[in-house]
Amino acid sequence: MKRFSLSLCFLLLAGAGAAPVIANGATELVAEHRILEQIHLAESIYREDVVQDALERLYRIAPGHPEGLAAELRQAVRQGNTEHARQLLEQLKQTAPQSLAYQSGRILLRLSTPEAQSALARARLYSAAGRVDEARHDYDALFEGIYPTTDLAVEYWQLRAREPNGRPSALNALSALLKASPQHAGLLGVVANYLFAENQPDQARFYLHRLAEQSAYRVLAADREYEYLLTLPVSNRSAKVWSEFAGLYPDLPVGQKAQDYLRQHQALLGDATWRAGQEGLRLVEAGSNNAQALASLKRAVAAYPDDVELIGALGLAYLRVGNRLQALHYFEMAKNKELREDKTSRWVSLIQTTRYWLLLQQASQAADKQDWTKAQRLYAQANRQHPSDVFALVGLGDTALAMGQHDAAWRHFQKALRLAPRDTAAQRGVARYLATLPPEQAMQVLNQMPAAQQQFLADTRRGLQLDMLKHRAEQAQAREQWEEASHLLAQAQDLDLADPWLSYRLALALRRQGLESRALDAFQKHLASRQGDPVSHYAHALLLSSVDQLQAALDTLDAVPATVQTTDIRDMKTSLLERQQIQHAVAIYDTGRENEAIALLENSLDSTAARLQVAAWSQDSGDHAKALSNYAAILRREPDNLDARLGQLETWAAQGKLEAVRHALSGSGLVLPDDELGVRRRVAALWLAVGDKAHARQLLEKMAAQETAPNPLLYRDLARITSADDPQRALNLYAKAMQDEGILPADAASQPRDDIAFTRATRAQDEDNWLRRGVRREAEALYWQETPTLTLHHDRWWRSDGTPGLSELDAGTTMMHLDYPIRQGKAYLRADHVRMDAGTFSIDGNGLHDERFGTCSFGARDVGGNWQALPGCGSGLSQQASGTSFALGWQGERLAFDIGRTPQGFAVQNWVGGISYKGSLQSTGWTLTASRRPMSNSLLSFAGTQDPRTGITWGGVVATGLSLGLSWDQGGANGVWADLSHHRLTGKNVADNHRTRLMAGYYRRLIDRADVSLTAGVNAMHWRYQKDLGEYTLGHGGYYSPQQYSSVSLPVSYARRTADWSFMIEGSVSVSTAKSKDTSYHPLAGLVSGPARDMYKLGVSAAALDAANRAGGGSSNGVGYSIRAIAERRLNNHWVLGGGIDWQHSKDYSPSRAMLYLRYTFEPWQGNLKLRPTPLEPYADFK
Repeated sequence: MKRFSLSLCFLLLAGAGAAPVIANGATELVAEHRILEQIHLAESIYREDVVQDALERLYRIAPGHPEGLAAELRQAVRQGNTEHARQLLEQLKQTAPQSLAYQSGRILLRLSTPEAQSALARARLYSAAGRVDEARHDYDALFEGIYPTTDLAVEYWQLRAREPNGRPSALNALSALLKASPQHAGLLGVVANYLFAENQPDQARFYLHRLAEQSAYRVLAADREYEYLLTLPVSNRSAKVWSEFAGLYPDLPVGQKAQDYLRQHQALLGDATWRAGQEGLRLVEAGSNNAQALASLKRAVAAYPDDVELIGALGLAYLRVGNRLQALHYFEMAKNKELREDKTSRWVSLIQTTRYWLLLQQASQAADKQDWTKAQRLYAQANRQHPSDVFALVGLGDTALAMGQHDAAWRHFQKALRLAPRDTAAQRGVARYLATLPPEQAMQVLNQMPAAQQQFLADTRRGLQLDMLKHRAEQAQAREQWEEASHLLAQAQDLDLADPWLSYRLALALRRQGLESRALDAFQKHLASRQGDPVSHYAHALLLSSVDQLQAALDTLDAVPATVQTTDIRDMKTSLLERQQIQHAVAIYDTGRENEAIALLENSLDSTAARLQVAAWSQDSGDHAKALSNYAAILRREPDNLDARLGQLETWAAQGKLEAVRHALSGSGLVLPDDELGVRRRVAALWLAVGDKAHARQLLEKMAAQETAPNPLLYRDLARITSADDPQRALNLYAKAMQDEGILPADAASQPRDDIAFTRATRAQDEDNWLRRGVRREAEALYWQETPTLTLHHDRWWRSDGTPGLSELDAGTTMMHLDYPIRQGKAYLRADHVRMDAGTFSIDGNGLHDERFGTCSFGARDVGGNWQALPGCGSGLSQQASGTSFALGWQGERLAFDIGRTPQGFAVQNWVGGISYKGSLQSTGWTLTASRRPMSNSLLSFAGTQDPRTGITWGGVVATGLSLGLSWDQGGANGVWADLSHHRLTGKNVADNHRTRLMAGYYRRLIDRADVSLTAGVNAMHWRYQKDLGEYTLGHGGYYSPQQYSSVSLPVSYARRTADWSFMIEGSVSVSTAKSKDTSYHPLAGLVSGPARDMYKLGVSAAALDAANRAGGGSSNGVGYSIRAIAERRLNNHWVLGGGIDWQHSKDYSPSRAMLYLRYTFEPWQGNLKLRPTPLEPYADFK
């Protein structure tokens, strides 16, 4: 009440005088300025005599001064001399019509009229009644923005201060007035009050001290400052202020009271307990260290039990630590001890609020115990206490929802939302109710809500839309409709870009369609707004590592600040670094530098992953002891390491210890986690290794049924195990594996399978990892195995450097080859139409020739030394043969066989064929072949012919025997091959022969990319024939058969392919040597007995005949060259056109060859053309 009374006094002061408001402009004369200040001061203290004296002095130095006239006008108005005031106003109008002095005088004189007095009274009445807007309207109409006296200006701005947010602008205006009227008592008092209200106490006290300089207002100013000081809490600052106040007013009663308060403050400031209480107050206000605040306040309240501030602060401290019961106790105590009525309301408010939240707390505790009835009762009690608060309503909704009372729950949530649509608790309550409904129904309910409420439920709507999109995406994924799933997840990502796992799911769906680049871009869209977020970068690293971008995965993990990196991130970085090192070692290993790669990892054998890789390499290379040693070392350190345990079993299986493997698989010691599908896949492979195919397939089928994430390895293994029984299903599984690996779109892998897209996806790529390479290669091989193929091929072989009728040859072979899948392999039917033309013998004038053919050249010297010879041959001058051969065969992964006959129509026909079996011994592959094959070197050796003299048919040589092929090629840069064979060569009326061949070679891949290859190497061979039967005489075979032959060649091969082209160019240079002993032209004497008898009649002895019919032996050396080029062109999905040439040159032997072929696949094929085109080989040239 005292504060109100003092404020009222200042208001009355403000209206007691009539000081004008004039501009405080600078004048040229200091004297004028001082006199004007004296006038303003005299007006503010109502000293008309001083005003009159100052005006006289002003007029003496500045007659007719506008400010002097204005002051005189104001004095005339105050004294009621209206007529004189009008005269002064007219004088001002004449001398300074635009001045503020004139305008102020005009308004002041108008206010003296009855009408203006009535309007002013009405404005003051409106103000007193609290009708601020109407009062301001009347004031503005009267003043026109010009306030002729300080009192009227103060009156006006006090009204304006009562407008909303009006006090700061009023304070600014009144402070400006002080510059013109610095001693105006009413103005000083009003400004001081406003400054206290604006929490500017120091400036307010400054103006009160100025007011106190006027003796009439000294007590009033002291009482107002004393009223303010009583509100100050005890502190060093308040003690200083009290000390200043007591020193300023020692003669007043309030000054003496100030001394008492000062002593009290000083005593409290010296009390450690009280200071602790103040520290507790400070901590409560700061909201920090509640435990320390609680301890300090408890000690202070014990010492000062009547200090309301300490008691209330202790209640707040208990409230902060969640002890609402104790808080309520102290709030009630503070209310009871509060002496100031104006402060009681705060304790009442805290008591009500605490009681409300205590009920909510007790209700929540009951809900936590699922005591829904008690929770419902307490929430209802809280709602009755505070029906306008949403928390009790939301609690009622939650308990009703838990009790299955969905309609009641919905009513409570709706009411809460109506009361506070912006309140997140109400919004979340609605969202919890909607979450109990199917997403589509929830969206329908949301759409039926009032639009005014829906605008505050945007997050709920977005959540429902997200749930609907995610649900539909899950359904699409279950149907393996990955394009639809990715479309839905992309929409979901637009709604919730901040969720890293949603973006991760989208990326995986895109990968399943083979859209790896788009998958990475989709996640990058999320990451761009979440830079540095640990979870986002972790998910990004998972995605990158799944596509073997290990360095990029490390980079994204490094983007997370070290201070917030989680254990998962650190573990993943370690794993990625190990994988990176292993990947580097694998790259070295693949180039053939196996020892270097192993040494690199053996320096990191503390890493389990490195040791596992070394063990795997050791196992692959057949070093089972080293593999088992590494696996054992891992198991000693990590007994439960499944990779090491399974590697150990796999090594045992490779050693043939199948019973040990079976026992380990059947025992209880091998515990397989359900989520480790890779482990279960390896176990299935072990069951297959021990011969239990059914068990292996059952395991893989079960895993495939459970698998929801991409798992190309699983589907590859299931395809392998299925291919024998159901190859088409196996191809579907390979398509699934390719889809999961991201190289085949989902729609192409779905049924029915898109074979064009599927076969296109089998094309090898340079950037393929080992898994992609393997899946593509296996899918391609199975597809080719299951695709019937028809090939039409024409092959022409010619040699023009031979002798016409003998070694000159022009041969053409037209082949039709049909293969068809049968029992995990391909059966084939083969028809070769062969045409051979060795040329025509040159004849003499008698129409005869005497070439070394058959017995056409048969002569010797008689006993007299004269040459005797039988006449040459006049028939069989042209040596030609043609016929068609038929064959059938089958070729599988290991076994291959065929049977057929040499062409029907040849002079000599033979049954031919062969069987071979492939295997491996550690890292060396071998192929054992038993065969009976024709010698197609010449017309004589292949087709046979007839001796014109004797009519004997001879030739048609076949080689019967065994061969062993060996190879060592680990897929690296280097490879070695070898071939050992021995055959018996027989023919009709041809001497038997034996052939042994040893051949070997080394090659190096200088370029080894998916579509480009460059190799170079060295080959060596050594042949031995028992006899040299290379002549064309009766009893010889007409095939090249030096008794010793050796050669070394340096081959180079380059191959390249594009999407629809493939070509290969090969060339070599060689050196060779051959040796043969003398041999008879007629090794089978019985065949030439008739011509021999004729010679004997001519006086030729048997010895002379034999001596004259022998081929001289000897040796030869030579350099040879060869070049070969073959190209293929894909015409469409089924047809391929190919062709090639082959040219060779060496001493006495320069054959050439050209070919053209057309291949048709009964199923579409858009996969790779073979990097090295392989045209058909004539059946006669089969090994």
